[in-house]
Amino acid sequence: MTFALLLSIAAVFAQGVKPGTTPVKKWETGPGLKIPESVMYDATTGVIYVSNIDGNPGEKDGKGSIGTIAPDGKILNPEWVKGIDAPKGMGILNKHLFVTNIDELVEIDIATATIVNRYKAEGSQFLNDIAADPNSGRIFITDSGTGQVYILLNGKISLWLKGPTYKGANGLFLKDNILYIGAGNSILQTDLKNDKVTVSVPNTGGVDGLFVTSDGKFIFSDWAGSLFMAELNKKPELLLNTSDQKVNAADFGIIAEKHLILIPTFFDNRVMCYTSSVIH
Repeated sequence: MTFALLLSIAAVFAQGVKPGTTPVKKWETGPGLKIPESVMYDATTGVIYVSNIDGNPGEKDGKGSIGTIAPDGKILNPEWVKGIDAPKGMGILNKHLFVTNIDELVEIDIATATIVNRYKAEGSQFLNDIAADPNSGRIFITDSGTGQVYILLNGKISLWLKGPTYKGANGLFLKDNILYIGAGNSILQTDLKNDKVTVSVPNTGGVDGLFVTSDGKFIFSDWAGSLFMAELNKKPELLLNTSDQKVNAADFGIIAEKHLILIPTFFDNRVMCYTSSVIH
């Protein structure tokens, strides 16, 4: 999510969805979260992690934290790990939680709730989302500020993709050795076997959260408050829109086996949980 993209998002026009696919709200968190930007479900621990910016999304002020939520929406600890500036996207690899933090990646040992490493991404401006690959040990990171994609491997961050194609790069999702990237008004797909990049879904507007279902449908949010579904090379369909209530839809999380989508509402300071048949 970059603020430069926010005003352009409203230009996206979407078709209506089929009856029965509209998400239904299951729960919402109470007070305690502070500008939640990203949500990640940990299937191993059963805990939901939330990145709290708690300040300016681009400022190194030390206010940011990671909170924890139970699957029923109860806030377990609003500041489970503190000492981060403006945390956004998250990924889990080898029982460690990785979090973007403006121009670095923060590594947290989940068992001890301790920051164990910080990795500087040289030249970055606004690191945003993460996708972790357990097969190769690589962690992919978007930089919305520069329109680039980085990789963390063996303790070192290196630049991987750059150019106008990746302008505003944000949402990431890894599935079957294909890395999907929300960038440049499209959802791109990169074959990790040969690094070939093609367009999966054009004319998306800004893509914040991104998920690909088991049957190949794309679910994505636009931060302003809309949630969309799209099929390969087809026009996105609107699933949910809370922008009229001034409720944002940032980098959502998924509990696929329960058909749940967990949406952080950013300035609204909540996580809202919806159930939908399209999530699987």
